[in-house]
Amino acid sequence: MADRMIVSRSALAGVAVQGALGAATSNPGVHIREVTDFAALAVIARRGRATDVAAVLSRHAGSPVVDASKRAGASNISVTGTAPGQWLALCRGSDAAARLDALRNDLNGLAAATDQGDGRVVLEITGSRARDALAKGISIDLDAIAFKVGDAAQTSTSYVGLQIALIDEAPTFEIISARSTAESLWSWLVASAAEYGIAVA
Repeated sequence: MADRMIVSRSALAGVAVQGALGAATSNPGVHIREVTDFAALAVIARRGRATDVAAVLSRHAGSPVVDASKRAGASNISVTGTAPGQWLALCRGSDAAARLDALRNDLNGLAAATDQGDGRVVLEITGSRARDALAKGISIDLDAIAFKVGDAAQTSTSYVGLQIALIDEAPTFEIISARSTAESLWSWLVASAAEYGIAVA
């Protein structure tokens, strides 16, 4: 009997195809990229240990992690507060799984840590019209004055729950959602951004 190999596929494989979508333009207003080389860990602090957990997360992220709806970290690892005493750690790159294992080991006894990588879709949305496109369905205020770099929120659009954070002032937004709703999220995003022209990386 022939051996069968299980091949990992991204949440939007065959859907988020590289190229141009929407209005024809030489300067697309919205750029979308699916992040595929990542590992994710949901972290829930044990009773009375939130401060200790935040300290461990800060050490791994390389910047202060707080118990609030904020995103901290660098390009290869980030930590976002999702609820009181709860965070989502996201590692990127070829060694993402190894770095996440190291984090899990350091959290032993302090928090419950559950692998979430295969159950999430991660998108980066940037461009001069990114805010306009996202504002069509996301009800929170994404204006530069109200939603700043490092801010994060749990919200929804088109009946799809998601986590949104602002990574930089470009602006670049990070959206994380359940893998099961990835295609619905993609359909909404493309429809919302179409009039500005879309570049899919």
